[in-house]
Amino acid sequence: MKLSSLWIKSMLLVIGVILLMPVTGHAIPAFARKYGVKCYTCHTVPPALNKNGYMFKRLGYRMPPDEMDGSKPAPKISDLDANIKFDITKVVALILEGSFTEDKTKAGTGDTVASSPSSACNSGANATQQTASCSSFNLEEAALFLVGNVPNTGFSLFVHEELYQGGSSGLEQGFGQWTGGRANSSYFVKVGEMHMQEGEGTRAAMFYNLFHDPAYTLTYVDPLSFSLDQHPVGVDVGYTWANNYFKNIFAVSAKVTNGLNADGSEILDTSTKNSKDYWGDADYWFGPDGGVTVMGYHGTKDQNNIDNPLTTYRTNLNRVGVFGNYLFKDKLDLLGGYLHGQDDWKWTSTSATTPYKLDSYRAEADYYIKTGTVFSARFDRSSQSIAPNPSIHSQVWGIGAEHALTELGNIVLRAGYNQEHDGDPIAMKSTTDKMFRLDIRYMW
Repeated sequence: MKLSSLWIKSMLLVIGVILLMPVTGHAIPAFARKYGVKCYTCHTVPPALNKNGYMFKRLGYRMPPDEMDGSKPAPKISDLDANIKFDITKVVALILEGSFTEDKTKAGTGDTVASSPSSACNSGANATQQTASCSSFNLEEAALFLVGNVPNTGFSLFVHEELYQGGSSGLEQGFGQWTGGRANSSYFVKVGEMHMQEGEGTRAAMFYNLFHDPAYTLTYVDPLSFSLDQHPVGVDVGYTWANNYFKNIFAVSAKVTNGLNADGSEILDTSTKNSKDYWGDADYWFGPDGGVTVMGYHGTKDQNNIDNPLTTYRTNLNRVGVFGNYLFKDKLDLLGGYLHGQDDWKWTSTSATTPYKLDSYRAEADYYIKTGTVFSARFDRSSQSIAPNPSIHSQVWGIGAEHALTELGNIVLRAGYNQEHDGDPIAMKSTTDKMFRLDIRYMW
């Protein structure tokens, strides 16, 4: 049986199992334990946030009040958790995720694909190793969270420690936050290590979503080793306004961070890079759960891709994007977005600077069968060019299904098929990757 045929049949089988799966279970995540609610209070299906979950983060991990009808002043931020007693189980959370994957990669003509050392993986029989396939059971992630706020104050703490992810471990995020004002007009200041884009935009701009991986448009790593998927050290400030019952929300945020090292990793300590990176975002939520996000980024990074390496040239990085979604009758959520980039590029240390241009689009449709069960499909396409080379295109599409195995929504089964065709604007070659993934995520 051909591998692609096996993937399709496996996908259909998994979807059938998901639809027939009973809803049972008792485990409750930390925030749900604290407020006595289900995960769907802040998520469509975990980990995708809804409007209420967005406000929960903006208020310093405090639940938006139900009684905000305009008849009296909205409560102060420091009063939101005044009657909740401290309990260690309400501030500590654990996430575990395991998966089964079936992966097949095919390189373009004249290119090669590296073999995996695992016995489950093998390269194609031809001498040029243009194909490679792999199937495996994996521990995707084990993460520990410490999140809480000091009663009767605006102070909050967020710590995200990766116990295991991709063979490594370490601090993913760690910051303190001060939130002031009232529930309908608040401001915050964060200081520490934090994600650049995650959790800041409306749903089409969020990293955490219904698929296993964030959208390609947001996470693509370009030839300069740059991606918005980073968690640098810096300062984040923001303001949030909401009308009665949070029907409409307007929010702005701005960050100044250390940015990236030459290899694309975050600068977490001293560095020769003295300049700062800047990020800004404006969000507008409306209707049942729709929203629009406009974001921009400007930074600099040493270029080390030429002259083995070139460390004397500092490239400028620029990104601007607009994203939006609208939820129809609490069933069909349509998402879309556009991201434009223009960076500096040098082919050699003595050549003139030429622009590296990126235009990327994303589209997604999520259909919620019932609470905790959703089918999804998405498509990303990008065009990249570095003069004098012509433009080269990349495209990624995927389908998936997600189902919460518990009534509270803290154990989630997810299946998806993803096909990615990557174009290299430097070598003018392409690689195609096809992957089926089945994973289960436990959130305590």
